[in-house]
Amino acid sequence: MLGYVKITVDLKKVKVDANFEEIYPFWSTLCDEFTKECVDVEIQSWQEEHDVIEELKKISEVSKDEGLIKIQRIPLTDDNRAFFKNHAANKEGKLKWFSMRYYDEKGNGRIEVRDYGFEVRFNKVTRVYSEEVIQQFSNPHTEAEFYDDDVE
Repeated sequence: MLGYVKITVDLKKVKVDANFEEIYPFWSTLCDEFTKECVDVEIQSWQEEHDVIEELKKISEVSKDEGLIKIQRIPLTDDNRAFFKNHAANKEGKLKWFSMRYYDEKGNGRIEVRDYGFEVRFNKVTRVYSEEVIQQFSNPHTEAEFYDDDVE
């Protein structure tokens, strides 16, 4: 049976002056290991996040407005993967993108990074695979759980 894994960062357990690596210790592993099968990413930003939108405009294949949200679709080339891994922090040390959804070559949404990285979901995973995900994302300030109910 397929389901999804939901990982949440408990901000009450993160020290106040934590840097990006302390808040998101899983970020490199997510970028290096778990997005390998994905071919592009869709990023949603708030329209007032001008710097983020402009930065992504340079690498976007598709860009559209939907109300208060700007949606940009970006191919996961080697350069773009390196960019997302190494330039993900904003000035405050938090993830700079509000929402990211990684897609495989069949167009299936595989991984979602929500609420500036404070929630991560792995969609359509087996219970066995979920154990690997949960192990990789385990740290003192995250909670990870597998749900049997498949949600896309």
